[in-house]
Amino acid sequence: MNKQFLILVFGLNLHAVTAYTNGMVTLACTSMTPNHRNNTASILKPPYRVTTDVSKYTAGQVIKVTLQANETGFRGFLLQARDETGPVGTFTVTGNDAQLLNCGTAGSAVSHTSNVNKSTIVALWKAPNNNNTDIRFRATFVQNFSLFWVDVQSDPVRFVGTNTTVTSPHGSSPSVSLTIYLLLLPLLAII
Repeated sequence: MNKQFLILVFGLNLHAVTAYTNGMVTLACTSMTPNHRNNTASILKPPYRVTTDVSKYTAGQVIKVTLQANETGFRGFLLQARDETGPVGTFTVTGNDAQLLNCGTAGSAVSHTSNVNKSTIVALWKAPNNNNTDIRFRATFVQNFSLFWVDVQSDPVRFVGTNTTVTSPHGSSPSVSLTIYLLLLPLLAII
């Protein structure tokens, strides 16, 4: 009986250590902190960066987000775009080292698919069509079971409005049409 108990306890502990090598880390969606027993996030400067191809965006725009190792690769990661309320927008992944997660909505986060060492991950993020604000891309990087960084942030990406183009039915620009209208308005008042 004791031998079976020890095997069971060992087996459960082994599962706890290896449970998230597949990147299905939806339990970490809110805090973005790995459940690595008593280990806590490193306070050292992270050897990883989160970058984007733009500094401003509009509704519905697609942004390229890159997770990059400086020298030492990372085995795991969790990436989200966040505003003050939590994860926003949806991702698509490029390559086999990344997968989409549901952190409130489908595709709102990206994670690793294995614990193979990685140096670069690229994902595409699509901004929502409404309720946009300034955002930051935030990532957790796992170097090994006891060494990881939480809340590694990109530079802010500023929301600059919707991506709509107004055209005049007569081919002139809206500002020229408005200027002519404003100039003629006093004349119409005289007539």
